[in-house]
Amino acid sequence: MSSVPTGRLYLYAMEIPSVGGHTRLANLYTAYDRVPPALKQKLEGRKVLQCYDYTKSAVADTTTNLDEILHYWQPIFVTNPDSGRKALYVCRLMTAAIEGMEQAESDAILEQLADIIETPDNVYEHAWRPGDLVIWDNLASVHARTDWPEDEPRSLRRCTINGTVLY
Repeated sequence: MSSVPTGRLYLYAMEIPSVGGHTRLANLYTAYDRVPPALKQKLEGRKVLQCYDYTKSAVADTTTNLDEILHYWQPIFVTNPDSGRKALYVCRLMTAAIEGMEQAESDAILEQLADIIETPDNVYEHAWRPGDLVIWDNLASVHARTDWPEDEPRSLRRCTINGTVLY
């Protein structure tokens, strides 16, 4: 499967720790705009291997059996069907390889792209309070959470609204 969902993601805060547990969101439209033109040209039309193993804190090893990991080849650049805006569809922890490249070159480019995405002025960090509701476009952002004391609860409710599938 190579499709990319364009849905919205909602998080509602129920119980929040005394420190940490924030959600960071990076804008993938702005990241696309910041990719150097020569690199955009090199990557245009390529796909990336997205690996979804939420038990790990590092990207999947592509030399292992991928049948044991939920994974998809998806476009590296996607276009929002409503706005026509392009986004860089890459995530430091989920994107394992670029189609048609040796692993070393792929890794170096993915590191460069992740650095563009994670530029501090491209990241919003939400410090939760009980009752907060945050909504974002899942096509145009990547998100992560900060750590919190393991002996304190953090309870959020998630709702995903499916949108159009892109290929």
